[in-house]
Amino acid sequence: MESPDVSFILVSYNTEKLTKDCITSIYEKTSGISFDIWVVDNNSSDDTCNMIKREFPNVNLVENKENIGFGCANNIAMKKSKAKYLFLLNTDTVLINNAAKILFDYMENNPNTGASGGNLYNINNENVHSYGYFQTLKSKLIRTLHLGNFFPDEKIKIEDKGENKENELKEVDIIVGADLFLRKSILEEVGYFDEDFFLYDEESELQFRIKKAGYKIFIIPESKIYHLEGQSNKDRVLSRTYKMVSEIIFYKKCYGRKHLELYKCICCLPNLPRLLFHPKIIYKSLSYIRKI
Repeated sequence: MESPDVSFILVSYNTEKLTKDCITSIYEKTSGISFDIWVVDNNSSDDTCNMIKREFPNVNLVENKENIGFGCANNIAMKKSKAKYLFLLNTDTVLINNAAKILFDYMENNPNTGASGGNLYNINNENVHSYGYFQTLKSKLIRTLHLGNFFPDEKIKIEDKGENKENELKEVDIIVGADLFLRKSILEEVGYFDEDFFLYDEESELQFRIKKAGYKIFIIPESKIYHLEGQSNKDRVLSRTYKMVSEIIFYKKCYGRKHLELYKCICCLPNLPRLLFHPKIIYKSLSYIRKI
């Protein structure tokens, strides 16, 4: 069998119905390209694996004996895949149109693009978070101290919710992991997901490396996907914990230990609200930000 154009890769964890709906939409909406589907199951306790074996026998199923996290699980399928492109989808996504073919065509015509993604929508067809920008010490401090009015360029990015309501083709820093379309040859160059991350920000760190290597990342509005946000991970407290830990790992890996220590200091500021009204603190903060 010839290598497919695209490998769809899903990581499942107790999302039987969502996984079924996602795979069904792939088969229903995808045409004009050759593709295969991989599902890496992180030791689900529901019937996900049996459902896939029963209803989608052509899907490549990897059954892990434990929950190894999002990035590690994706790496298994990404490394095994022989496809030219890898389309990472959350199990709580459903393709609206021939999204993969649209992204495939764009990447074929733009060889300097390392990653791309489509517009995400909720079930009411409203634009939802689809992309973002790398957080830096400067943006973190501006956000924490509510200093956006002093830094209008940073304020624009900080307030950008990544919803692409204008439906514009635009260069961004990060495509959310729910629908990340990657050129595999670039992964062979910059590496796969860093497995120090368990959940969250692993896609940001990977795309940081992709952009550092000189490649561009674009949001392609013609590619449309439903994202039933949060339904694949309903433990909010645990999610916030993973997010906080992953953000710390991101700062350490992308900016170094010095930036990480400063980041930790900035994170403490909300617990010291009285300092925000101290003129000396405000003056020093503004002076520091301008130097970053």
